[in-house]
Amino acid sequence: MPKRIAILGGPRCGKTTLIQQLYVEMKIRDLNVGVATEYSTDYLRDKGMIENIAEQYGIYLGQLHLENSLNEFDYAITDYATFVPYIYGRFMLGDKKRTTKEIEILKDLYILALRDLPKYDHIFFVPREFGYTKDGVRWQDEEVAQAVDNAILSFLEAENVKYTTITGSTKERSKKILEMLNLSDEPQEKQVKLDMTK
Repeated sequence: MPKRIAILGGPRCGKTTLIQQLYVEMKIRDLNVGVATEYSTDYLRDKGMIENIAEQYGIYLGQLHLENSLNEFDYAITDYATFVPYIYGRFMLGDKKRTTKEIEILKDLYILALRDLPKYDHIFFVPREFGYTKDGVRWQDEEVAQAVDNAILSFLEAENVKYTTITGSTKERSKKILEMLNLSDEPQEKQVKLDMTK
């Protein structure tokens, strides 16, 4: 099974850019690494805005499928995690009175979240440092994106999940993660042996 690394944060905080940087840094170190990008972004692009909590099941299953496809790698990086649909489900419902169906769905998502949490070897939280720009796919504005950041942190804290906050530029963030994974050595140039016997 791979060493699983989840990069978390609200929309437009630099998660995807960071996993792309990490992927390149790990590949040039000749590591066997795979990446699962956030399934919900594709879902939003293809199907439009998420309108009810039941859709979080689909997001969960899509993310699970992507992450399971990385089982043959030594390292699996994602800019989401299969427990995040629970966080978004709670966020979507907010303070409103919940129906019996919504409560049952939320309970199911919570059970799945607790089941999946231990599979992540490293969880990194990426705070919002570069401002917010709409991308035409996500519906959130900067205020809502910050509230999502807070919801993610609240969940991690409430469930006593070990995580590390990573700050700085994308390259600085990548370097810090590689150091925490004990992969910080600069990549060695490969020695090419030429057969000069001809």
